Amino acid sequence: MNRLFKNSRLVIWAFLGVALLTSPWYFPGSRAADDNPYDKFREKQRKNAIREDDELKFSEAAHQEIAKENRFITDSQVVNYVTDVGRRCAARSERPNLNYQFYVIDNNQINAFTPGGGRVYVYSGLLKACTTEGQLAAVLAHEIGHNAGYHVSSQLKESQTIGILAAIAGAVAGNGTIGNITKAATGLVANGYLFKRSRDAEREADYLGLYDMKSAGYNTEEMNNMFRLLESLGKKPGAIDKIFASHPPATERLANTQREITEHLVGSNRQGTSTTAAFDAVKRRLGSLPASATGTPPPASSSGSSASTGGTSAGADADVREAERVLDRLGDRSSRVIQALRGNVTGRESGLVVVYQQRDGGVRGVIDIKGLTYELKINANERSLPLRDVFKLRIRDEYSNQNPDIVVVSSDRNNQRRRDFWRWDGRNFRYIGTD
Repeated sequence: MNRLFKNSRLVIWAFLGVALLTSPWYFPGSRAADDNPYDKFREKQRKNAIREDDELKFSEAAHQEIAKENRFITDSQVVNYVTDVGRRCAARSERPNLNYQFYVIDNNQINAFTPGGGRVYVYSGLLKACTTEGQLAAVLAHEIGHNAGYHVSSQLKESQTIGILAAIAGAVAGNGTIGNITKAATGLVANGYLFKRSRDAEREADYLGLYDMKSAGYNTEEMNNMFRLLESLGKKPGAIDKIFASHPPATERLANTQREITEHLVGSNRQGTSTTAAFDAVKRRLGSLPASATGTPPPASSSGSSASTGGTSAGADADVREAERVLDRLGDRSSRVIQALRGNVTGRESGLVVVYQQRDGGVRGVIDIKGLTYELKINANERSLPLRDVFKLRIRDEYSNQNPDIVVVSSDRNNQRRRDFWRWDGRNFRYIGTD
């Protein structure tokens, strides 16, 4: 069984190895065309794909191998932030119901990739190189585009690699055959069949990502800026491995997106979010992380957070998935978690504070205490909060003669910074005011 499982690992890494080598964040670009290269993707039918549950199995198997060979950033502030940005774009994609999971690999190279199934990996080196949140959103939206375009799924289907998935499952169970697994892996890597149309896949991922980040409220010029950044990094010795020096430059991808904006998204590069204070905070955080903030997280959780069950003055960051389970119970599965915090919310009981954004752009807040949920409201007749960018959640427990305050630090719809306060009154969380 060990020999069988070892060979199944070779299959996964054969696939992932070529995927990494063909990642556009390593060697961005493709050939120029006289016509708009995105035209072919506008009415594309995406039917040639394996079943979604098989795609998810492959993605899980791939993740197991990635986790064995890499160290992950497990700091909750960093991972939850990247997850928030990614899911903000994913919610606007053509596969919004896929369970997207985002991981930050502790590696100074400039790269990001996906094995499909909603799993997206970004290297810490790329995150550090980004100068705005919009640039990070462009990278994540591109990888989401690979998922929305069924690129990995289609590649597996077209190369008839369902047999690989079955072989992997069989190998783990002790029923697989080494010959079948090895033969399939050899064929995939030797003839490069899976990646013969990878340049078109990269164009389509750019195309889909551009529209997704725009719909998520980002300034599309930030995708252009990301390509400019990649072009600049490519000129610095050692910034991008010399093995990729012969590949087309990022200028071609830049020209594609500039043309698309000019012809179809006029004005989108002059409006929307470019960056946030949260991005700056995460960049600072990333630069000061101790070695203990990296490791191999369990597959079920990408945040590595250690939620507190008691109260502190600020609470403790909570796992995004925990917050999403609360939203699932409320019927808000399509909403995006902005921030989640766990701590002593009433003076006696621990609770989970969740601020989230619905698909219509409205911001809401809830507190979950042992399965009971309480809405955070400013106006009794309005469920949405009049907030735009939420920077921070706090549980303030500074006074011995009163219950803790729930504090939301944000900017309002007029871009004015504000702090709003709620306090438990024995029946509900009453709005105290703002400053």
